[in-house]
Amino acid sequence: MIGSIVTTAKGHLQGTMENDICVWRGVRYAKAPVAALRFRSPEPVGKWSGVLDAVDYGHIPLQPKDRAGTEKMGEDCLFLNIWSPRADDKKRPVMVWIPDGAYISGAGSINRFNGHSLAKNGDVVVVSINYRLGALGYLDFTGLAGDGEKFETNLGLRDQVASLRWVQENIEVFGGDPENVTIFGELSGGNAVTTLLTVPSARGLFQKVIAESPTSTSVYGKEIARQASERFLQILGIGNNETYRLKTLPVSDIVAASSRLLQENSQAMNGFLPFGPVVDGDFLPDYPLDSIRSKKTEGIPLLIGMNRDEASSLGQLDPHLIPSNAEMIDKTLENTDPGAKERINKAYWSFPEREAAFGIRSDAVYHISSIRYAEAYSKIERTWMYHYDRKTASICLENGGGASIGKHSFALQNFSATLVERIHSIRFRSAAHKVSNRIKNHWVNFAKYGNPNPPLGEIWPKYNEANRYTMIFNKRDYIEKDPNRMIRLAWEGIGVGTYK
Repeated sequence: MIGSIVTTAKGHLQGTMENDICVWRGVRYAKAPVAALRFRSPEPVGKWSGVLDAVDYGHIPLQPKDRAGTEKMGEDCLFLNIWSPRADDKKRPVMVWIPDGAYISGAGSINRFNGHSLAKNGDVVVVSINYRLGALGYLDFTGLAGDGEKFETNLGLRDQVASLRWVQENIEVFGGDPENVTIFGELSGGNAVTTLLTVPSARGLFQKVIAESPTSTSVYGKEIARQASERFLQILGIGNNETYRLKTLPVSDIVAASSRLLQENSQAMNGFLPFGPVVDGDFLPDYPLDSIRSKKTEGIPLLIGMNRDEASSLGQLDPHLIPSNAEMIDKTLENTDPGAKERINKAYWSFPEREAAFGIRSDAVYHISSIRYAEAYSKIERTWMYHYDRKTASICLENGGGASIGKHSFALQNFSATLVERIHSIRFRSAAHKVSNRIKNHWVNFAKYGNPNPPLGEIWPKYNEANRYTMIFNKRDYIEKDPNRMIRLAWEGIGVGTYK
């Protein structure tokens, strides 16, 4: 069935109507970042005549084929997708999903990120985006470029800002409110939203943030970013004075080198991924946590939390992104004070070796970094903390992924997505829908009111260092004060996830 034609700032778009929801796919929000625009900031699209079809998804960002599934990839990938109950003047809350994938894989068009159910059941407008990945989006060549060469930093992050600017300028004709935008994402998508909170050019483009299992402190300094970029050039056989060759290199070579760089970093067990936001002193002036502590951010409500057994899904990947044995944990903690290292190991003494390894690294990357982010942020703005503790069917599968694979679909409610359908068997489906509805209601409340509570009555108190109230999502939901306190105390005084 044909949906409404909308008129954006640059021209007309024709979408479709699916199960009583209007859908526009493959909407270009910036020019194709190819040829002269490779390794450059995204540029706004030009005007067009006639009516463009917005029925099919655009290309997903270039990424290793084993992570792309059956999706069509391309360097021309700066597209977004929109689901709306109606293209009317109702001005619904807008929820922009930033997909995850360790900044080397993923896309907004992946089936489990479909916004149909959330738009229909929450009466909100849902947007999912693509942004550049791997070396094309997150390596910094600015310190290596020769005279006259032009490279820019944080291109994937700049893409995200460009997509949010497009939303602000156009979403009203799709039935959304440009002054009520919530950005949300998980894992590296969670890192993206906690980082965007401190990007000056993103201010005013969103009003609320939901960070699901963010690697919130995983932002790199110029020196460590330079090391990754130099190694990338070595893999390609390109000298530091030959960065101009990157502009015309086949994209297949760039993707292959990105994949090899990720593999090498994993094998080195050095605790960081080669791709991620870089503190460049300009687009990203400072480390997000430092910006928050110095109160350089706008006051925007934050909902932040993590999943049970967060690392278990990453431990199944190849390469392993999370340590899975004692040797890898020793490597992770090699620069930690001996007393602190003993304290941490003691906190996990009752765990089997593999679970202890997952737990230590997972807590360092997700749990403890989220707590520290929430501690700092709660001093300047309203903050809510949650733990998703339900042991899903995925945890019960010997070779399956962890809770993180299923949980981001709980807010989006995509139980028909291929991966989630495999994880959540019929035995678990009813319980999954129940917890999904509760989470969805809190997320929609937050998008509408800047508060996860319903309009009448508070059931989820704000988080701060004095009480540490945390919502526990499980078979039944409840508030707990300072959950896993002993684990938190074991990590006190130990730096996690910041690479300068």
